[in-house]
Amino acid sequence: MSGKATPQNEETQKIVTKYDRKVQRRKEEEARAKREKQISRIIGIAILVVIVGALLYSPIRKFVAAHSTYITVGNHKISEVEFDYYYALASNDYLDTYGEYLSYLGLNIYGSFENQAYSDTMSWKDYFDQLAVEAIKQNKALLDEAKAAGFTYDPSAERDAFIQDSKEAAAEAGVTLGRYYRETFGQYATASNIKPFIEEGYIASAYYRAVAESKEAGEAEIRAYYEEHTATYDSVDYLLTQIDAEIPEAQTTTDADGNEVTTEPTEEEIQAAMDAAKEQADEALLVIEEEGTENIGRLQSGVSTYYRDWLYDDARKEGDTTVIEDSNNHRYYVLMFERRYLDESLITANVRAIMTFSDNGEAILAEWEALGATEEAFTSLVPKYSLDTYSSNSGGLYEDLNHSSLNSDTLNDWVFAVERKAGDTVTVTEQGITYVLYYISQGRPEWQASIANTLLSDAMDEYMTEIQEKCEVSDPKGRLVYLKTPEPTVADDTGAADGTAVENETE
Repeated sequence: MSGKATPQNEETQKIVTKYDRKVQRRKEEEARAKREKQISRIIGIAILVVIVGALLYSPIRKFVAAHSTYITVGNHKISEVEFDYYYALASNDYLDTYGEYLSYLGLNIYGSFENQAYSDTMSWKDYFDQLAVEAIKQNKALLDEAKAAGFTYDPSAERDAFIQDSKEAAAEAGVTLGRYYRETFGQYATASNIKPFIEEGYIASAYYRAVAESKEAGEAEIRAYYEEHTATYDSVDYLLTQIDAEIPEAQTTTDADGNEVTTEPTEEEIQAAMDAAKEQADEALLVIEEEGTENIGRLQSGVSTYYRDWLYDDARKEGDTTVIEDSNNHRYYVLMFERRYLDESLITANVRAIMTFSDNGEAILAEWEALGATEEAFTSLVPKYSLDTYSSNSGGLYEDLNHSSLNSDTLNDWVFAVERKAGDTVTVTEQGITYVLYYISQGRPEWQASIANTLLSDAMDEYMTEIQEKCEVSDPKGRLVYLKTPEPTVADDTGAADGTAVENETE
């Protein structure tokens, strides 16, 4: 791991050389005779300590890392081994999520994170330290709440699967399991000393799911939220014609000295082009009903900001038309409003899924058929084959999948096919991942599922913020640099280190 072990005191690391002994003898000769024996004895002890320290450095350091307090989170004493474990999970998850973008930020994922700047005040190691601490706070807060609520959960199945995955990964990498743990979870990690952290993580996740289930919104709450945010969930149908002004192109000429000179169009030329475009737009308005481009079922988030407010004005009625100027892009939009409505036709789907890196989908389905070809049989195969830890605890269940949930057109078309019925299965392998799906039923309308997810997310964010306030972080030895520096100027979740956000406008 990139986290460094705490350095030992320099005295115990120093090796006594011949030169050191020569200097020491000279000092002894200058000292009074009555202290020579005592000094010689002290030197002998010092040399002995260095020798013994060198022999015992590794096991002692490992013991210290596993049993001494590295930082404190709430009432929990966090060892260096535990911190390294969370650091590994947090940093690896971040790198897996944003890896393809990080090179654009100048991050060398194979280099030392400690020596690469994340912001003006933090290195990438500092940032990953922060992510690790936040993960520790979340888990410890959930564990405290679970204990207070009398919640119990047996994580042995997930733990055993975790260990088995580790063994397979080590074998695939051609290293021993011990080395795999050290290189993956920290230099002092072993199968035994990280076992409690693995189990605690699954218990915390189970309690989080239990709390989330208790906070799911009912139909009345969903409907009330919709009434307050109708524009967000309503769809609109409209006709659109776009008229682009014909701005003169920049002209490049050569002056008397042979230098190229580029002349941009003047403001007068631009205005003349815009005036001509406005005339075309006014003419297009007369035939918008016959020649406009049909836009059906557009949500507010998918409508251009230049005419979004006009379309979603509560006063808008069928047949309304307008011409809207876009001076930034030198164009006009000609529109006719048709209708605004809550789309009840888009229905979500409930499925169970197994995801593996092996092309064994047909073999899994064959085993499922041998077990009786029931939903229960499919559920029983999820922990055996699926690598998807998100859904494995619930038998691979995915509820309220919408038309944009799946990253595969093939799977999307299969799930939402008109003829789809309960009990249907499919296996598809794409980009090295095999998906085995079991179709359960239709879910709620997409708008209801979207609101339910929003309300649940808000409720869980509030809950997590509240319980984590009890888990203050104490770092008396100053190991966490980010706690001593101002907030970095990094704004978003994509790792953009300059704090700039890119706003994508959908036309």
